[in-house]
Amino acid sequence: MSKPEVYTSALKPFAHQLKALEKMDGKESFALLMQMRCGKTKTLLDDYGRMELDGRVKNLCVIAPGGVYKTWKKAAEEHLSADLKSRVKIGMWESGANATKTREFKAFMDEREAPRILLINVEALSSVKAAREAVEAFLKADKAVLAIDESTIIKNPSSQRTKFINSKLAGLATYRRILSGLPTPKNPLDIYGQMEFLDWKILGHRSYYSFRARYAVMWQQQFGGRSVPIVKGFRDLDNLAEKIDPHSFRVLLSDCYDLPPKTYELREVTLTAEQKRAYSDMKKFATTQLATGEHVTATVVVAQIIRLHQILCGHTQDEEGVFHEIPENRTSELLEILDDYDGKAIIWCSYDFDVQKVAKALQKTYGEGSTARFWGGNRSTREAEEARFLNDPECRFMVATAAAGGRGRTWTVASLTIYFSNTQDLEHRSQSEERTQGVGKTQAGAYIDLVVPGTVDEKIIFALRNKIDLAAAVTKDGYKEWLI
Repeated sequence: MSKPEVYTSALKPFAHQLKALEKMDGKESFALLMQMRCGKTKTLLDDYGRMELDGRVKNLCVIAPGGVYKTWKKAAEEHLSADLKSRVKIGMWESGANATKTREFKAFMDEREAPRILLINVEALSSVKAAREAVEAFLKADKAVLAIDESTIIKNPSSQRTKFINSKLAGLATYRRILSGLPTPKNPLDIYGQMEFLDWKILGHRSYYSFRARYAVMWQQQFGGRSVPIVKGFRDLDNLAEKIDPHSFRVLLSDCYDLPPKTYELREVTLTAEQKRAYSDMKKFATTQLATGEHVTATVVVAQIIRLHQILCGHTQDEEGVFHEIPENRTSELLEILDDYDGKAIIWCSYDFDVQKVAKALQKTYGEGSTARFWGGNRSTREAEEARFLNDPECRFMVATAAAGGRGRTWTVASLTIYFSNTQDLEHRSQSEERTQGVGKTQAGAYIDLVVPGTVDEKIIFALRNKIDLAAAVTKDGYKEWLI
């Protein structure tokens, strides 16, 4: 890479990003194994930008989880050069799009002169025929980079989406890239599907079973009269790492001292059918009730907003005070984020019910000793749980309410903070963000908000991030902007 400056990128790369770009330059297949906050997205866009500038490719297709893929549009606007931004067309797949968006997407797919970026969620590729056909047509149209963001989404070689991506799409791309902070979240065998996408020659195995036989120690266990192969352990992992190394760049947060002090990210959550129905009914009721009142106070408006917010989190109470749980996708989105992270994290919840629900999900996924809690319901044990979080490497997660743990706690062992949900209290947000900060700490914090677009969820987060007091923002007729 003779001219590092010729990415024409809007923002100058950090030193570790330059190293990644230098190592991947010219390679048809490459893995950006960069831990969260180290700049995988920018590095990929810089790589695409320089190859488009050189005429090596024209288009870019990014496949990512549903909660992530839309964020690539903003990233492209932030990181692409002014020249490329003026020429590139960005298309986004949306299931169930209305007539206007459908026409816009068709126009994007018909475009042949300008460079294009197609963004699509991996879930659509599991079964949606039109989505599959769109990606195939896009990759066949011109030379393209095909990138899999959070590539553990194709770690299961037997899943329908992995089979389709690896057998149908990979071969259509001129260049292939995967992005992951933690490519083997469960065990080393998770790497096979990701490397198969890049090039089966990297590992030297065309079959997952031959790969497993090479690196896993197996034994047979009897279940209901059937003999089932079980992984007992692993071997020759140094050899596996040697095979991957020439085709990858690995960097940890602890290796990076040129990162921005704080980063903020939104992860979109889709509503279940039950939530959509409940939210619509509650919004209609709340708007009608407030509009007919002679005197609307901020307290009343905030109370209605909280009721809507609770539905977004997966629970509500009826007029008799009976509690109802509602199916939700928020918890699964949280687990998907953590699947790509191997450090300690704090998960903030607005409601006691969510603390219990999230902790239970984490313990089921990562084991009983993986999670500590700090909330009003465990006053007698929370100090001991805090000590375990601070001192036990196996205890990776602190699930807490800002009301209980948002002040006076020093939880600097964590560098990732996830807001499963936010309270309406500005002080709660400000104080809770500081729990991971400390004197002498070299790793700055990353903050991720789970959000349902187009709802009060989004407006609450906007207000808190911009230091706006919610109660003040909804006075008089201002509440209509929040509910309608």
